[in-house]
Amino acid sequence: MDRRQEFLRRAEEIVGAENVVALENPEGYIDPYPLNPGRVPWPGVRPANTAEVQSIVCLATELEVPLWTFSCGKNLGYGGPEPRDAGMVALDLSRMNRILKVDDRLCYAVVEPGVTFFDLFEYIKEHGLRVWMSVPALGWGSVLGNMLDRGYGMTPHGDHVKSLCGMEVVLPDGDLVRTGMGAMEGTDLGPIFQGGFGPTLDGLFTQSNLGVVTQVGLWLQPAPHTYVNGDIAVEREEDLPELIDILTTLRREEIIQNNALCGNVVRAATMRGNRAKFWDGEGSIPDWRLEEMRQEFGLGQWNGKFALYGDLGLCERRLEIIKERVSVIPGARVDARFYSGGEGMALQHEDIADLDRTQMAGVPTLKPLSTVGWAAENGGHIDAAPIIPARGEEVYAFYQEAKRLYTKYGFDLYIGYHLYPRHMVHVTMIFFERGNEEMLTRARALYSELLEVARSRGYAPYRSHVDYMDQIADGFDFNNHAVRRLQEKLKDALDPAGVIAPGKQGVWPARYREARSSLEAVAGVR
Repeated sequence: MDRRQEFLRRAEEIVGAENVVALENPEGYIDPYPLNPGRVPWPGVRPANTAEVQSIVCLATELEVPLWTFSCGKNLGYGGPEPRDAGMVALDLSRMNRILKVDDRLCYAVVEPGVTFFDLFEYIKEHGLRVWMSVPALGWGSVLGNMLDRGYGMTPHGDHVKSLCGMEVVLPDGDLVRTGMGAMEGTDLGPIFQGGFGPTLDGLFTQSNLGVVTQVGLWLQPAPHTYVNGDIAVEREEDLPELIDILTTLRREEIIQNNALCGNVVRAATMRGNRAKFWDGEGSIPDWRLEEMRQEFGLGQWNGKFALYGDLGLCERRLEIIKERVSVIPGARVDARFYSGGEGMALQHEDIADLDRTQMAGVPTLKPLSTVGWAAENGGHIDAAPIIPARGEEVYAFYQEAKRLYTKYGFDLYIGYHLYPRHMVHVTMIFFERGNEEMLTRARALYSELLEVARSRGYAPYRSHVDYMDQIADGFDFNNHAVRRLQEKLKDALDPAGVIAPGKQGVWPARYREARSSLEAVAGVR
């Protein structure tokens, strides 16, 4: 008998039969945009609170059944809720959806895994709180889950993991720990001070399989008196290096206060319809047609977005500096729109209709979901997002490599760069038709070769689709993969049964390490 059958039967006693998804249930967990179609849905359990998580983890350890943990399962383009292999059971934390606290005096919140960006936004709005949050592209995902996977948004708090402050974690043996100052009883310092006493532990549980995080503290932004959203249009492809250097320098100097965005014409087109609306030929959309589209849209070859927040006078002066710096690029245009509302700004988001303006104001949306239909009505995508240094010449060189590879495999190069003070996320998306094996074969080949080219230059993605975690982890090879050997020591010490998300980020427990799979270990009678 498959161990999972026994686990699922006994899990019903913990979470209730209605919160157990059985084996071979067609409504089980699966990647909605599979790169490798044909898999069957995975079974799963849905606990409602920390105590149930503790009981489920203890049961999994007893029966040696591996769990694949996620908060809401909305990590689309990276595998969604689907576990790494068919030997696992999904641990779905979406029912744990309490907002435990929002403090708009010190600007922080405490939330459980099932709290979405929409949930937190509506809570802040309903209670008239004077704080803004940071949101990723799609607002239906978990605040906690996005933070733990090092996701990002476009406000001053857009590097979400840096706003993490204290967490509650169920360890593989069922023990419960609170990190940082929250390790004390009777304190509210947990979500206020990021340190603690002794080694800092929060980082051990980001992109991690060392425990199950059941709540987290996060910092929020005071609602600004003035919000300015700016656009920069640059008409020549070869002006990208100078634009990158200007924007990242302004970010380092804190003239620009958020993580600016830089997109190309294909990105703009995906917001305006599907591919067939603009080009019905074979292969990548040619440069001459992209130039026509650019002029039709009234945009630049490169289109930057930035935002300013706070005092009106400071915002005005910051904008003057930005215009001065950008003016060195021939033909570059800078436009800006001011929004004012004092302390009531937290409730004025309905006036901000444009997608990027909305996200830079911390307002969740689902509008980017429409881009998934770019290649076909039955579309899907995978994100390829290596981290590279914020040096204009390096960005441009890697852009040219990406352009060559996208042309080679017949895809349109979508660029949505996110610019930080010292690095940038080189976001490219591969859009495909679900179930189209010829196109999926090309998509897999493009993704793999893009990873190889990035690694040859010393770059790697900051997060990964589940199918490529081992390949990316293999690239972190200093001193014979010393970092992975350390991660494996921690894994084996804390989780000797190897039940928490084996293989996540390429870290396998000892029992599955050679096969890099849990399937054979759980099948059959023990």
